[in-house]
Amino acid sequence: MKKRYKLTTYLAGAMEHATKEDMISWREKFKSAFSPNDILIYDPVEMESLKVDKRIGEQVDYIKGLKRSGHYDKFFEEMWKIWFGEIDPAMNVIEILRFLRNRKLVDGNYREEYILWGDSEAVVRSDFIVVYLPKDVKTIGTIYEIVFAFLFKIPIYLILPDQTKTEANSSLLFGVMISNGEIFYSLEECIKFIKEKYKI
Repeated sequence: MKKRYKLTTYLAGAMEHATKEDMISWREKFKSAFSPNDILIYDPVEMESLKVDKRIGEQVDYIKGLKRSGHYDKFFEEMWKIWFGEIDPAMNVIEILRFLRNRKLVDGNYREEYILWGDSEAVVRSDFIVVYLPKDVKTIGTIYEIVFAFLFKIPIYLILPDQTKTEANSSLLFGVMISNGEIFYSLEECIKFIKEKYKI
């Protein structure tokens, strides 16, 4: 019998402009802090590599290579798989995100199905997202994920490992507040909060 998860989260953070170690290590620490039965954790590093059939961490270089070689049709196809899974590109993105959020609320989330999700679906099907955001690492996809979360009032648990709340971007901080999220200064602090808040 399939297990319906009470809690689902998405691990948002830099990939394209992060080192392989920085991309993977904090996510692995987060996943190891929880039992697979406690929470359904969507790790985009792992899931994106499956979607484009590359080893974990190598999908970033593959996508960059498609851009550099001018293979933009293939680039779009692979990026669509990463962001939207098997959803038809002709669909209205706003309507699809609303539909996917409602599916989570009505049907719940199951590990057997999340292989089909794109990153955007994983965000809107989450109960909260965890965002790891070092100050000097450029990231754009993470910002998309933050926007998706605050539009649907999905709590954003933002980890600022090397800056204070007062130094953080004002619009970013506002988005976290809209989502009823929280700010943390370490991964460990965030994990402790999640375990206490959700009684894990």
